[in-house]
Amino acid sequence: MNKKNKKLFDTIETFIGDGTLFKGDLSVTKSLRINGTVIGNIKEAANVIIGETAKVKGNISANYIVIDGTVEGNITATESIELLNKSKVTGDITTVLLSINEGAVFKGKSIMLEKEENGEEIHEENIQERDDNHDEFF
Repeated sequence: MNKKNKKLFDTIETFIGDGTLFKGDLSVTKSLRINGTVIGNIKEAANVIIGETAKVKGNISANYIVIDGTVEGNITATESIELLNKSKVTGDITTVLLSINEGAVFKGKSIMLEKEENGEEIHEENIQERDDNHDEFF
């Protein structure tokens, strides 16, 4: 995990331990670490760590996401996603900043968002509209 992300995850408010199975959607407003198994979506989280022993089958939405386990689902982060060397991700990734370490496995497509000067994201729908109108770029 890079130094910037490490500081963000100094305090973990919610923890799902190794050997724990959680079925259902999670809505977490602060930091979440998963070392067990989650079958369901994770939404509205500030920061999410998927540990090396973790398995998640569902979509993940958060500000910052660090993955070292297995995820089957789409992942969206408003700030960054980091795939560590033991991560296995099957699904699409949407974020502003993506880091994939050597050894990570990623099967899906990545959608890179931009931030406008005011710090707001350019959403995927806007990118699609821009792609359809090539005159704006040339």
